[in-house]
Amino acid sequence: MSSIKPSWSERELPAFFTQWREEWKDPELIPENYLDFEGGLHFVLAAAWLFCPETIEYRDCVFLKEYFDRETVDNWFVRLGDDRERIEAVTNQVNLWSVFTNTLAKGESQLREEIPQLAVALGECWQGILAIRYPDLEIRVRVSDEEDGSYGPTVTFYAARVNADFG
Repeated sequence: MSSIKPSWSERELPAFFTQWREEWKDPELIPENYLDFEGGLHFVLAAAWLFCPETIEYRDCVFLKEYFDRETVDNWFVRLGDDRERIEAVTNQVNLWSVFTNTLAKGESQLREEIPQLAVALGECWQGILAIRYPDLEIRVRVSDEEDGSYGPTVTFYAARVNADFG
C-alpha cells in the first residue's frame, strides 16, 4: 500500500469502538464520544505530536524534529551523497508498530489490524500540514505496509526535487 493522495474517505469504524457502542446500546455514539467517556483527552493531547509533528530544516532538507539527529543525518549524506529525498525519507520514517510497542505487547494485538488505517490517516494529516508549512516544496508522504509484515505500517515524507538544467 502506497499513497500520496487522500484515501481515507471510506473508512470503517474500529472494532473496539463498535463493540463499545454496542455495550452502551446507543448506535448514535460517534468516536468523539468514546474519547470523552473513556478519558481520552490525555491521549489526544499526546497524539497531537504524532499527527501534527514539529519539523526542522537542516542542509536544505525537512525533518521530523523528534526523529532528527544531526550526526545520523550527516552520516546519511556521506553514504548517499546528495540524495536528499532518500535521506529525508529514511530519517522521517515512523513505524507505527514501534510507536505502539507497549500497547501491542499488553495483549491488545487485535488493534494490530487497525494500525494500517491509522497510518493512512496520519499520512493524510502530514500531507496537509507539510503543504501548508512548506508551500514552495513538493512534499510527498508515503504510507506503506510491507507484504511480509516485517515492519508493519510505516509513514514517511520527503521533499521531491526537480532537476532542472537550463542551457
